Amino acid sequence: MGKNRGLSLVELLITIAILSVVMVIAVSFMMTGSRSFTKGNADSNVQKEAELTVNQIEDMIIDINGGVAMTDDAAKTEMTMYHTEDDGTGTMLYTKEAVTWNKSDNNVYCSKWKVNYDASAGTYTVDTAAADNYEDQLLAEHVTSFEVDLNDTLTTKALDGTEKTIVKSVLVRVGYDDGAGKVDYATSPIITLRNRMLLSDDPADIFDEATPAADTLKLYYTSTDVENIVPIVDRVSEVTRGNTYNIYARISSGSNINDLVDWEIDETGTLSTIDDSGYLSVGAYEANAYLTITARYKSNPNKKATGVVKVVGDTALKSFKSVHIDPVHMNAFAPQYRAIPVTEGFTQSEEDAITYQWTIKVEGGNKALSDVVESFDGNKKTLDLVIKKDPDNFGRMLEIIVEAHSDITGETRTDSIKYRIDTNGAVDGDSSMERGKLEYDTTYFKMSDKWGDPHWYEYYFCNEYGDRIEAYDSLLGYLQVQDISWDTYQFSFTEGLPRAQEYYVKVIGYYEGTGDGGWKTKWTRERIHYIPPVQIYGKTCFNPYKFGDNAFTFEYTVVGYWENAWANSNPPVYQYDIEEFDYSAPAGVIVTPQIVQTVTHGDDNPIWARGEWSVNSGDWSLLDQIELKSMKIRVSVKDEPSIYAYVTIIFE
Repeated sequence: MGKNRGLSLVELLITIAILSVVMVIAVSFMMTGSRSFTKGNADSNVQKEAELTVNQIEDMIIDINGGVAMTDDAAKTEMTMYHTEDDGTGTMLYTKEAVTWNKSDNNVYCSKWKVNYDASAGTYTVDTAAADNYEDQLLAEHVTSFEVDLNDTLTTKALDGTEKTIVKSVLVRVGYDDGAGKVDYATSPIITLRNRMLLSDDPADIFDEATPAADTLKLYYTSTDVENIVPIVDRVSEVTRGNTYNIYARISSGSNINDLVDWEIDETGTLSTIDDSGYLSVGAYEANAYLTITARYKSNPNKKATGVVKVVGDTALKSFKSVHIDPVHMNAFAPQYRAIPVTEGFTQSEEDAITYQWTIKVEGGNKALSDVVESFDGNKKTLDLVIKKDPDNFGRMLEIIVEAHSDITGETRTDSIKYRIDTNGAVDGDSSMERGKLEYDTTYFKMSDKWGDPHWYEYYFCNEYGDRIEAYDSLLGYLQVQDISWDTYQFSFTEGLPRAQEYYVKVIGYYEGTGDGGWKTKWTRERIHYIPPVQIYGKTCFNPYKFGDNAFTFEYTVVGYWENAWANSNPPVYQYDIEEFDYSAPAGVIVTPQIVQTVTHGDDNPIWARGEWSVNSGDWSLLDQIELKSMKIRVSVKDEPSIYAYVTIIFE
């Protein structure tokens, strides 16, 4: 049997060295993991604190029914809010609240004061000594920024005819610092206000309880389901889409003078009407959030009363959401555009009934339109322009505007785009040159019929006027401009160019050589190419539904430089997500839809796709009891989900 032998000194030292290295590596991993966990935990805490602050401010805003205003100076940013409520006995209580970001200590404070109303003087006074007041109550610490967006407003008229600005929605953004330099931000969702709220910091303007003069008109309304007569006053009056109301004009004595006034609804394009007797019919598809109603004396049109009612009820089933201009072809001196309407709930025939009006403006104002463009048909969905090749027109900027109107909903939408006339004119072979629009594939462009050797090119990102945008120089690696022949260059770009924004690219061609007669000559030519952003526009599609047919189809539109690569790409670049599917079926029967095919589209046609649905039941007697109702599909770019639109299918 062999002898047991211990470690030699050399072996022991080697073992200790190896163990030391292993322990250092292990400790390093543990410290890195700890730091990652700590950082992740800190990031999460900062975000939560910022969101908590936003949520607290949102809760204060949502129920305000008086007014709101913002002040911002070197010391603080402050939002003031005014509120009124009935104490249950008919007495109105008034309050002023404030959210203040103190820039010196980076804290946010909230305050509240009672507001007293003096009926004899008609004045409002902030009562700083009231028992229920509180001031500078700490709401949040380590706040690095505080922003409130009050830009979503509506201008309307008060009972006395003066204009008032109504805040429709509010957006709050807060930056938060954990005290150790870690900053995060939180932004509220768009806060749609429950009540009508004025943009004002004047209590008298907001609450306005002054007694009207003896000959001042006030408006009231009633309907079949409201027995009493309700005054049209701020924060109270609501009318429902599809309902009818009787509007009364009264003076302070209470006399009914309906026969002495003419009625008007101020909003243009409204689907609501009011007749000579003051009967208000609110359109079922009324898109306006408020209606401004005026009663005007027939004998003295300057004497009038104006009231505002809030339109409530389910969102209109049909809505003309927007219109967009898509550059179809951008040939030099002959650009072509099309209008793309985005609707909700429209049938194809209703969408086809939308009317269009195109107008062109020449930038600068010293040139008549007839001197710049040939006569054109401005009443079609597409616009074809022919630009006059007068040297005085070269380089001018045109603003192209489309106005689209739907008689179905009474809504009018507009969009505009700019087009810079080519700077070089007809001598440069424009008949075979396209100024833009660049698409996904390689495109060939002719710079000049008079080109020769030697020549070279320079290119960079610019604005529509051709001014270089150096901030985009980092994206130049995605562009390729290659010399093909003595008069043509190849322009292409590769994957990686952000798709959600538009670009202009200037290509400058230089030539130095010998001209006719042996003279030395230098030429410079330029082209500004347009790369439109990738956008998806959805729509409502109606599918006939019958037992035994398990297929459905839908359409959407893709525009931008990617559109010709969209439908036929392999692997697919699109993604479909069925977010809502409404149907009824017998207990235990499950209907499952899926998208199975996308079909190629032409240049001016939407993409259409096909889907199928299946059921889990083998009992055929149950299938005729299935009723498909609607489906909502999110169509997006697979690797850029911020580019998306919704398609709604309604099964008829």
